[in-house]
Amino acid sequence: MAHVERPRFSCMLGGVLATLSALPKTIPIIHGAQGCAGTLAGAMSLGGYFGGGYCGDAAPSSNVGEPEIIFGGSAKLKEEIKNTFEIMEGDLFVLTTTCMTDIIGDDVKGVLNEIEEREKPLLFIDSGGFKGNSYYGYSKMMEELFHQYIPKSKTKRKNLVNLLGLVPAYDPYFRGDLEEIRRILSLIGVEANTFFTNDQTQKNILSAGEAALNIVFSRLYGVEAARTAEDSHGIDCLVTDLPIGNRATVEFVRQVAEILGIDNVKVDRVLHQETENFYKYIDRVTNLIADFDFQNYVVVIANATEALPYAKYLDNEIGWIPGYIFVTDDLAEEQKQVIKDAFERIEFSKKPELVFETDTYRIQQYIEQNNPQFKSDPYYETFAPAFVLGSTIDRKLADTLNGPFLSVSFPVINRIILSKGYAGFKGGLSLLEDLISAQITGR
Repeated sequence: MAHVERPRFSCMLGGVLATLSALPKTIPIIHGAQGCAGTLAGAMSLGGYFGGGYCGDAAPSSNVGEPEIIFGGSAKLKEEIKNTFEIMEGDLFVLTTTCMTDIIGDDVKGVLNEIEEREKPLLFIDSGGFKGNSYYGYSKMMEELFHQYIPKSKTKRKNLVNLLGLVPAYDPYFRGDLEEIRRILSLIGVEANTFFTNDQTQKNILSAGEAALNIVFSRLYGVEAARTAEDSHGIDCLVTDLPIGNRATVEFVRQVAEILGIDNVKVDRVLHQETENFYKYIDRVTNLIADFDFQNYVVVIANATEALPYAKYLDNEIGWIPGYIFVTDDLAEEQKQVIKDAFERIEFSKKPELVFETDTYRIQQYIEQNNPQFKSDPYYETFAPAFVLGSTIDRKLADTLNGPFLSVSFPVINRIILSKGYAGFKGGLSLLEDLISAQITGR
């Protein structure tokens, strides 16, 4: 991995713990030093103050130290598992490893085989942080759920789907996005397991094997979990972008309806009502948009899941001009090619520049070195008015461009996020509200 300055993700274990903390009545058991859980809980809070899960901000840990590093931590782990079962109430327990315990080579599976009486399910994931980043951790955890926990079902419920690809905390608006997607699908008679919204229970997780379709809102994350489910559970898979705004959402709903064989008359009626409602709200601000000279050049800075959907919305839905799209994940070349291919399929009025960059200071440096307004040439097209959609740590770039700023990607520390989302019809309106508000705040 290259040097990463002001990272926008944590380690694999961070993604695993964020996923587990968002699942209903699920308790992680961490086999590692006490610093791992504390540090990663702090990292998760940077996703719009994500907060604690079922266990609050606490999680059982074996708290290995120097003696265990020398002599092994298996005995301490076995004791920790038994104590957790005795003290804590949960429907699902998941044992996770850390860099330290992976390096010393503790026989974790051997310990699990020695735990004879298990009143509750106990899963295991080998999650040493050095194996990948938080998005990879989410992907592997969802894969293990299908592999170890979710029962196989010979019969499929035609209108049941599972929603994958949005990572708790590290996709800061994940909960609101999932709720809106589920609402929209329910209008055409489709039930959705979201796994992470407040209404979900272990029953929803266990029913995931009955789904007719897995919908993955990421070109990279959650895809392997869907493929595992396709191989082991016989569930078809749709990999798509997160729909933001009316146009993308209409396209998404029609795609799902076609796959599931839903009556077109019903779909048309629902989409007509939702579209009419969407543009009635837009009509209320058309005068403001026209009078305010609302159109902006924009820089989008986000992860591989959300960068393209935001840019597509800004161009296709509200007529802004994306100049740069920065994808901030540390990606392999084949992963970058997947994003490039998706980028080429999007119709922009003026094609923006797609850049893969993990370091925050290099993002600003790239714009300054490649935009003529920062050079001595007296004749140039100004990149203004400019707007930056990115992380809280991109505020300095917005100041450099002398433009407004909106936090849409991890880390978000300048706003708290509870049920807010930017996906779907309602999310598209919410995003427009925030874009306008960012420009008129302080007038």
